[in-house]
Amino acid sequence: MRWGKNIGAAFQVTRALSLRTLVLALPVAASTALALSIVAVDRGVTATAREAAVSFGLDQVTVHGAARVIAGKFSSASTLTEEDMRALRSELRGVQGITATRRDNETPVSFRAKNGVYKVFGVTPEWAIIRDFGPERGQFVDQIDLNASAAVCVVGQTVARELFGTEEPIGQQILINQVPFTVKGVLVARGSSPAEGDRDARVIIPLTTFYDRLYRRLHLDQIVMKVSTQSPEQLAGVAGQVTAVMRRQHRIAAGQPDDFTVRTPMSITVDSRVISRSVFLLLFGLAAVAVLVASSIVALVFLQATRARQYEIGVRRAMGAEPGDILRQLWAEAAVVSILGGVLGVGLGVFATAIVSRWRELPSVFDATALAVPLIIVLLTSLAALLPARAAARLAPAEALRPVG
Repeated sequence: MRWGKNIGAAFQVTRALSLRTLVLALPVAASTALALSIVAVDRGVTATAREAAVSFGLDQVTVHGAARVIAGKFSSASTLTEEDMRALRSELRGVQGITATRRDNETPVSFRAKNGVYKVFGVTPEWAIIRDFGPERGQFVDQIDLNASAAVCVVGQTVARELFGTEEPIGQQILINQVPFTVKGVLVARGSSPAEGDRDARVIIPLTTFYDRLYRRLHLDQIVMKVSTQSPEQLAGVAGQVTAVMRRQHRIAAGQPDDFTVRTPMSITVDSRVISRSVFLLLFGLAAVAVLVASSIVALVFLQATRARQYEIGVRRAMGAEPGDILRQLWAEAAVVSILGGVLGVGLGVFATAIVSRWRELPSVFDATALAVPLIIVLLTSLAALLPARAAARLAPAEALRPVG
């Protein structure tokens, strides 16, 4: 028999034996939905972590003045000083640039009757080059501004849109924590990132101005280094140098924990995964067990089905059907059932993923890898019927026509 006739006959059998079809399709659907949801969420989390690393800067190493990061925020007051930055600048190798920042995450900013709460960064002129975050128009803060603690600022795109609307911000005067500042530039658009939120909702001022005019904070919040390569090994080497210099600067004894945090793109990727890789591996294991159970059910049900249809198989063999015809017929039936279960599983998986993503605020991505999962499961579960199908196909007509029991 040709494949077309096999498939047509398989559809007739599945319709006639609807209860058996349902019993076989449900475990296939359940395992497909579970595996698809797990892979889609894992791909989404991985993509989000990768975006966080790119946003951070693939050639960046940073030092934060706190020992732990909890829920994306540093857990204690900063321990960084300008002496630390000078020591790093003089001792590090393989670094193209280094800069420091002071920041406040909730500073009131207003223009006339409009106001908002934004992040304010005190930086040096090198910051724009090191972070690749310069002005789209206007000017960035320069050394003259730094030396004079000038009351000038550069605003992000979100700040410009929310405070100024269609009006040109450059040359306007705004109030930052009730202190007048003149806008001298508008930053390029950077959008949102998993690690930093809206990167355009910020205001940049000179580092010295941050201390002299706004917040009397001696400590730095962050030191940023631009490494000469994106090689993970090179970045890890620079991070090791930074740790050694910082421990010496802070007089931390051997065996004592750091009072600072060194971050690289690799650590950002790990930190940005809201669910750890080990948890996903456990879930993948559960999905694999579910596929194994579904395949076993298909194999066992088809084993019983071929025994119940032994007489039918004997008649077909006696009428000239070849073993290959019997094998293709039975496997086509298994394939139809598996495909039906796979289609149902895809629908359930997409629905379940949407629910979980909304409930737990988890990203999900249905890319080629995720969409390959149902195809693999359908293939595996349909192949599970080959063993009983081959056994039935090898029966001699006389043996198949012998009464059972």
